[in-house]
Amino acid sequence: MRHFPFKVVVFCLVITPILYTITLSGYRDYLEKKYLLKIENGFIGDSSALLNGSVQIEDRIAKNIQAIIDQDTLIRIAELDLEVQVTEGRGKIIYPIYVGTDGFQEDSLGYYDAQAVADKNFAILNSGLKVNAVLHLDHGSFLANCIFALYSGISLLIFFVFYRQGSKRAEQEREAQNALIDDLKQNLKKNEMHHEKLEEDLKREQTELFKNIEQLDKKYQSEQKKAKTNEDEMFNEIIDLEEQLNTYIELKKRRDVEVNELKSSLEKYEQRKSGRKSRRSEFDFISKRFKTLYKHVEMSRKALNGFINLTEDQQIKAEETIHQLDRDPGSVIVKRKVFSGKKHKATCFEVLFAYNGRLYFMNHPNKTQVVVIGTKQTQTKDMEYLHNL
Repeated sequence: MRHFPFKVVVFCLVITPILYTITLSGYRDYLEKKYLLKIENGFIGDSSALLNGSVQIEDRIAKNIQAIIDQDTLIRIAELDLEVQVTEGRGKIIYPIYVGTDGFQEDSLGYYDAQAVADKNFAILNSGLKVNAVLHLDHGSFLANCIFALYSGISLLIFFVFYRQGSKRAEQEREAQNALIDDLKQNLKKNEMHHEKLEEDLKREQTELFKNIEQLDKKYQSEQKKAKTNEDEMFNEIIDLEEQLNTYIELKKRRDVEVNELKSSLEKYEQRKSGRKSRRSEFDFISKRFKTLYKHVEMSRKALNGFINLTEDQQIKAEETIHQLDRDPGSVIVKRKVFSGKKHKATCFEVLFAYNGRLYFMNHPNKTQVVVIGTKQTQTKDMEYLHNL
């Protein structure tokens, strides 16, 4: 999970609805202007029929606007809701047409005056026509869903790319760790094989020596029977063999000690290695924790190391003091001032906690720096450190 792109996920979740909303609003304004211009250019059509009175201007405008809407591919496929209104100069609505009682009476009587219609059409054209177009592009419509699907697909593609990169980095780290573990296992196995070989050599030498002792003893017995005069010489020879045996025993003990020392060294190495890893991880965790919780306090590396070396109760009291420095530095009780630096120009303040604990900090604009954290036992070294800053 360390390489999971959380920031990319948050970015994609936030940017998708924002871009969708902006694009939907902008595209609606664009289409309104486009269709308004298209209707303004074609809603009158050929004006000769209007001026000779063969057709009423309301019918011609309604027919032309409906033809423009029906012939538009985007309106037909996306089922866009385009609301069009045409008014004359006096504000009377020409389109859409609302039929009154006069129109029904004229149709019922069969009365049609071309000259009157022509005069009426000319008057309306002369007064000036105004076209208004409103496009209703709501959420959940076909076009809105297409825009949202487009941005969602782009966001998923971006997330997939970053996710693949994080997966590759995690896989590389796992392979490096596995390779290191394999190397350590191979080295340990080689050392064990070497020790086993040493033990086998010692056992073989021991067997040969015992065989030699037995042979010499038999020879001694036979020679003793043959000639008692050589008893002293045989006795000396036995003494020499015993000395060799003692020498061998001492050699075996030394080699056993060496083997045990090697095994102990390997165990200490493994323990020291695991200890360094755990201490490094603890240091990184505490450093990130303080940076996250205390925005107005800056912890030095020396202070973090001193905090780790404290007992659990001392750490609680020290963190209480750090919390006061972050919230209200003026409420912290200062024991004394300590001049730090080789020329003693900077001023540090000493604060007591948990009776035995010591904390030294410096005030900076908008921030407090904790320089050293220690105890009464480490006070001498801590003061030397402050004076050598």
